[in-house]
Amino acid sequence: MVAPVRNPWPTRLAIAGAVLLLLGAFVMNSQGDAINEAYDARQVATMTTTGSEMTSGPLEEGCYYAVTIDGANNVDVNLTKIEGSALGDTPLEQKICASDWTPMSTDGTIFIITSGWVVGEEAEYAMETTCQGDSDCTNESVYLVHTNLYQYAVFDSMGFVIGFASCCSGLLLLPLAGVVLWLSRVNKQATSVVMMNPDGTMSPATEVTPEMMAAFARGENPLQQRVDAPFADTGLVDTKHDAPEDFIDGKQSVMSGNLLTTEQVYSLMRGDVEQATQQVPDPFQRSNNEPAPAKAAGPIKNPNTKTIASWDEGGPLQSDSTPTKNERKTVQPLKKVDEKDPTSKDWKDWDDI
Repeated sequence: MVAPVRNPWPTRLAIAGAVLLLLGAFVMNSQGDAINEAYDARQVATMTTTGSEMTSGPLEEGCYYAVTIDGANNVDVNLTKIEGSALGDTPLEQKICASDWTPMSTDGTIFIITSGWVVGEEAEYAMETTCQGDSDCTNESVYLVHTNLYQYAVFDSMGFVIGFASCCSGLLLLPLAGVVLWLSRVNKQATSVVMMNPDGTMSPATEVTPEMMAAFARGENPLQQRVDAPFADTGLVDTKHDAPEDFIDGKQSVMSGNLLTTEQVYSLMRGDVEQATQQVPDPFQRSNNEPAPAKAAGPIKNPNTKTIASWDEGGPLQSDSTPTKNERKTVQPLKKVDEKDPTSKDWKDWDDI
């Protein structure tokens, strides 16, 4: 029985996934400048105000966020369209639009999105910030960011793309290695050697040596326990494998008393020790004083040498001059037996008695 071969692909996939994940994380960590240029609100802001201030500038269509640093967000922000040379009467409705851009920085700065707008027309707009209540917002800055321009800007960096692809590949290969390992265990056939114990129970053989494998290939069973005398084999072995040159007969062992016969075994079971210890004579050996058995007497056939000699010389076949006649027994005629009359005198005498 050949030991099952372990599938090497789960280990290979797991190692490759771990290497790619570590390599991707290292490459992406080295792309700090590319990340800041795409997600740091201080670097990508279209307009910036500090404290209670108003600033204006041209804005394109799209989604805009008003971003402040965490802890410096005690301001109210309004965005108003400039019509001609005057400020419009109604500021734009604040609405946090859906966008894949999120403010972040590699130096650990935490940003907060305070307001949002959807600019539907390209024009001049004014952003005005005021302090909330009695709070002092003199040093608090607000950054207006056009999110549509920077939500995918990080992918312009080739290093970031390579690192991101490496991390994604590692994250895919690690679960794939687990799936391949599970499939290999499910499809693997259970291979085991089972041996029968003397009490009839079955138990698996835990160690299979090369000698045992060679014995199985020869058709032998090395796991079977050897049985000693008087219940061992007496030379009746398989002639196909390792057959002895001379047949070992058990007659001499029986005659010498080393091997018990069936009658002696039964005598021991019945408790008759005397019968069991008697020496068994050879049934095929005749004693010196015993006369040879007489041959059965029978009619001697006439060889008829004359007829055979005449036939050998080419003459006619001579028939026996005195042929025997088949004597037939004389058939005796049947005698008629007179039936007695039941009303005879004998019956009468019997009745008188």
